[in-house]
Amino acid sequence: MDGLAWQGAFVSGLAKIDQEHQALLEMLQQLRSAIAEGATFSQVKPQLLACARETERHFQHEETLMATANHPLYLSHRAAHQNLLRHLRGVLEEVHAHPENLTAETIEAIGALVVRHIREEDLPMLYLLTHPAALAQQQGAELTAENVF
Repeated sequence: MDGLAWQGAFVSGLAKIDQEHQALLEMLQQLRSAIAEGATFSQVKPQLLACARETERHFQHEETLMATANHPLYLSHRAAHQNLLRHLRGVLEEVHAHPENLTAETIEAIGALVVRHIREEDLPMLYLLTHPAALAQQQGAELTAENVF
């Protein structure tokens, strides 16, 4: 199975977020295919930059949803976004300095990070957004823990 393919297991219950996740995976699939077929860094650079911009925009969307809902995982999720963006920027800088290092495997590795983020970070966070009672319970637990100190 293609590691960058959209899977039913990624469905969060928020259609717009699911569409954004699916679009990011499709962008990565297209990049990987282009590179595997021999495209050079200069040929795919616009796609790489567009993918990076779309990732940042998507993260901002998630963070806005979380902030609006007073989501208890907001700070940790925002930190996960910042770490992933830092890693992506590092990869972009590396391939800009050494274009020969841009391979289909490079894109596959980026995709693996994105898929892991969706599974391990996004789905638990989005579950609380789509289940208000669970969100309220989690918010109450967080407030209780803060009040202990």
